[in-house]
Amino acid sequence: MIRAFLHASTRRFARAFNYNAQYQHDMIDTDPRAGVRLALFQMVSNYAGPASAHHVRMGAMVGSAFEGDCGPCAQLTVDMALAFGARAADIQACLNGQANAAGDFGLGYQFAWAAIRGDDNLDALRAQIEGAHGPRAIIAASFAAAFTRTYPVLKRGMGHGKLCQRLDVGGTPVTLTDPTPA
Repeated sequence: MIRAFLHASTRRFARAFNYNAQYQHDMIDTDPRAGVRLALFQMVSNYAGPASAHHVRMGAMVGSAFEGDCGPCAQLTVDMALAFGARAADIQACLNGQANAAGDFGLGYQFAWAAIRGDDNLDALRAQIEGAHGPRAIIAASFAAAFTRTYPVLKRGMGHGKLCQRLDVGGTPVTLTDPTPA
């Protein structure tokens, strides 16, 4: 019964974002307990923080995905960010190395890269986010940066990693020039 519930939930998610979630189905078929843990992980890792920092969090999700992936997981994260209100122009700016032009979204994008890589500008980015949105925004951006990258790693580990692909951002094809924040 739990297996059927997990598969149905995975199919709904995959349909909503036009995403190939075969790795989740394989996990559920192999060990439903792992599927339950993945579902719980998704709930636990989805800390939103304050409403004012929504675009910071979305930027951190996309930044984390692109720091570790350039295939289907990256596309999924772009699609989710757009569905949750991110502006296509902000995403495109970040993916083309112009995060400074993308407002709070770009700030979150830069924060994710800095947190993941331990960059020297992390403290300044953290101070900027906290100054504008408070300490809960730092937690939300940190959760997004840390946990979004779990999915590409999990997929590659299970043999479902894909090669880089051209991305679609709100109907516009984007070929990455340099997704590294400026």
